[in-house]
Amino acid sequence: MRRFRSAVQERAFRMDYAQRFSGQRRLAIAIFTALWIVFSIRDFGRLDILDPAYLHHNELIFVRTAAAIGMGVAVLLWSPRALDERWAVGLLCLWTFSAWLATLRMMQIVDLPWHEVYSILTLTLFTIFMAFRLRAITAAWLVGLCVASYLLMLYLQPPGEKFGMHLSSMLAHGMSVPLTYAIGLVVSIPLERSARREFMYQRNLRVAKARVEAASRAVNEQNKCMQELVKEKERFFSSAYHDIQQPLAAINLFIRSARTRIREGQAVDRDLDVIEETASDILGMFKDIQDYSELGSYVPRLTSVNTRDLLTEVFEQYRETARLRGIDLRIAARRVHPPSIETDRSLFKRAVSNLVSNAIKNTSSGGVVLGWVKLNERLRIDVWDTGIGIAPAHREAIFAEYYQINNPGRDRSKGLGLGLSIVQRVVRILPGHAMTFASVEGRGSRFSLYATVSASTPTVGANQHGDLYSPDLNGTFMLLCDDEPTVAEGMRRLFSSAGSLVYAAESMAGFEAILADDSRVPDLIVTDIYRASIKMRTARQSG
Repeated sequence: MRRFRSAVQERAFRMDYAQRFSGQRRLAIAIFTALWIVFSIRDFGRLDILDPAYLHHNELIFVRTAAAIGMGVAVLLWSPRALDERWAVGLLCLWTFSAWLATLRMMQIVDLPWHEVYSILTLTLFTIFMAFRLRAITAAWLVGLCVASYLLMLYLQPPGEKFGMHLSSMLAHGMSVPLTYAIGLVVSIPLERSARREFMYQRNLRVAKARVEAASRAVNEQNKCMQELVKEKERFFSSAYHDIQQPLAAINLFIRSARTRIREGQAVDRDLDVIEETASDILGMFKDIQDYSELGSYVPRLTSVNTRDLLTEVFEQYRETARLRGIDLRIAARRVHPPSIETDRSLFKRAVSNLVSNAIKNTSSGGVVLGWVKLNERLRIDVWDTGIGIAPAHREAIFAEYYQINNPGRDRSKGLGLGLSIVQRVVRILPGHAMTFASVEGRGSRFSLYATVSASTPTVGANQHGDLYSPDLNGTFMLLCDDEPTVAEGMRRLFSSAGSLVYAAESMAGFEAILADDSRVPDLIVTDIYRASIKMRTARQSG
């Protein structure tokens, strides 16, 4: 019988085989043991018939009893350990040899016709082969030993003869039992092959079911994600509508106020300042939404980043904001500079900036401190504040989109509630990064970002800071494209006031018309990225 190539798979088959036929085997040995005991009791009552010469009464009783004990031990020891094929085969061997050797000895003592002897031996072999469902290799050696013992009995002391060498008896009566053995062995081989095929079928079925269940769980997870996305979309529209409606209404009111003041000859500087500030708030809201959406497809670019310069930039970015709110923003003083870190500078700066901005918004008095701590091969960036703190009930929810503590009126100066969500997504995108926080309600919070210390030095001369500058636009020829007329007109006036010659168009086709009439090459082109991308995709498709 050909085994499986994998030893692990072969062991699994044996375990499965033992478990599958354990009940049948136990039932078989229990039934035949009970029959043995019944016939033993029957024989005890007719010993005179079985042994008229009264020569072997005690031996018959002993053989019957000893065999019953051996067979009964096999039945009693059949426990959950018999689910192991080796243990099961050991018990079956004990039962088989007890019954077989006792039968051979009784055949020597009791003078029976040979056709009855063959019937008894054939029935015993049939029981071993079919009821025990032995594997082919096990049946070969176990039943082979039984047949060999039978042939040895025929050779040394066949029934009705004295002890000696009886080759003629072995030749005359030695073919029937080996032939039964051969037939049983031939039958056991396809039975085992069938069992092996069924094992592989069940195994493949379990694997397929596991895959289906895994796919089903994945689909359910996708459905849950889709449901969350739908809920998130609903929360977004609800929050965005409310948060943007208020400043737009304020802008509309102050525009009407400014018109009234202009007609009355009064100054409108205050109204224009409020309009500008409110418009800036709206732009900030949309910037948060854009940042959050762009993170989904962002591919980080890890480089060695100068940590001190990055923290200084964030400090300078929010120093004036903190001063206007009466907040003391500081960088913790240290004797040494922080080591460089391996990160994506843009993403990591955005995360630190959001933490600082969030700390300033939620601190009414006291201060915000930027600091760092080196922990072996990692650097921890800390943002401390003396703000409102975070209650335990809110510590999971603060990272949800649009969630804000103590802002039931949706004060737009506190943003949309995307700051910590953006930080969490940044940390998930950046490999080797982590975030923790600790907070005491009413006393403040500490948010910490972890990054790996860089083994290299930041490239000297590289523009890591992303410094902005104000170019001289006087006399430049500029093309401006935006499909929103009011935006295009506003930008045209802005660049014209800087001394530029500006041609505006609402589409890329308008650009082509302008360039066809004027052979001058533009010094600068300002266009809506979305419109330009549509144009480029259309050009690629048509080409």
